[in-house]
Amino acid sequence: MTDLEETIAAATGGDRPVASAAVAVVSVDGEVADSAVAGVHSRWGEGGAPTAPTPTTIHTRFDLASITKLFTAAALLVALDERGLRDGDLVSEVLPEFGSGRARTTTFADLLRHTAGWPAEWPDRVRDDGARQRFRASAPDTDPGERHRYSCVGYIWAGFAAEAVAGAGLDAVIDRTILAPLGLRDTGFAPPAVLQRSIAATEFQPGRGLVHGEVHDETAWALGGIAGNAGLFGTAPDLLHFAEMLRRGGVADTRRVLPEWVVEAMTADRLPVAVRERPAYGQALGPRIAEAAWMGSFAKRGAVGHTGFTGTSLLTVPGGSHSVIILTNRVHPSRHGADLGALRRRIADDAAHH
Repeated sequence: MTDLEETIAAATGGDRPVASAAVAVVSVDGEVADSAVAGVHSRWGEGGAPTAPTPTTIHTRFDLASITKLFTAAALLVALDERGLRDGDLVSEVLPEFGSGRARTTTFADLLRHTAGWPAEWPDRVRDDGARQRFRASAPDTDPGERHRYSCVGYIWAGFAAEAVAGAGLDAVIDRTILAPLGLRDTGFAPPAVLQRSIAATEFQPGRGLVHGEVHDETAWALGGIAGNAGLFGTAPDLLHFAEMLRRGGVADTRRVLPEWVVEAMTADRLPVAVRERPAYGQALGPRIAEAAWMGSFAKRGAVGHTGFTGTSLLTVPGGSHSVIILTNRVHPSRHGADLGALRRRIADDAAHH
């Protein structure tokens, strides 16, 4: 077994596995240099009963959680480009809710770099016909540009902004601007029930039971499963294509997917100097930059990427050689007790030697 295979096998085995399913892929100069697959899609069914195991494969779909934010950012920026707009323009140009109060000076960049003044989470999370209307009645609690605060709420608004700019639902906007141009056929929102057997299960949640094939994130679920902060399901090969497109400056094969200014916005630190409470990493429009806590030695190479609460991560080195994808269901059957920081750093540091 390779080191990566041993690491992934250990993560899904033993007395205290961190996940039931795991896939990792390392790419160097556009070629897969190492990969590993281990585990099963689910160890427990409804009520905690053991379930018939479905082996994980390289094509297993995972709930990508906050990696969705990268696709939301890319789709919104491409949609802005199509309209002749830029990230520094006001959100109020397309969303009337931003026309007054603290939100009136919010830019698209504020939403995408977590400086729009919105709280981290939306506390409502009740799934009914009025959820989206109630969400859209919420307001920021600090002025835009005042502080950096990681916010799923801000990214849900970014999804609404993408819909308004492009004149279509967020799923359709992401598909048209990102998924289809990259040929990502195994990535999307709200997978049909027929695909459940190809999806890694996530958590037992009160009132929902075993979440399997539906978005894990409670807010995205309350809003119907399609949201700017979470909700995409995808495979390691698909994510690798996306990461490689960023590494190669927005180009996939010979086709330009992202305009050059969008690539720069998604790979350079875009936090204003005056922003208080700066994070321990750079913040582009979407990706984080050089976050050593999980990128390991790639942080010194200026890697960009994002993690997902369900146990996923994507990193790539713009203009460099490497991309690393790690997909797990570390929240199965519970979100408690599985910290992937050490696992992600170990895989990254090993990958850096390829």
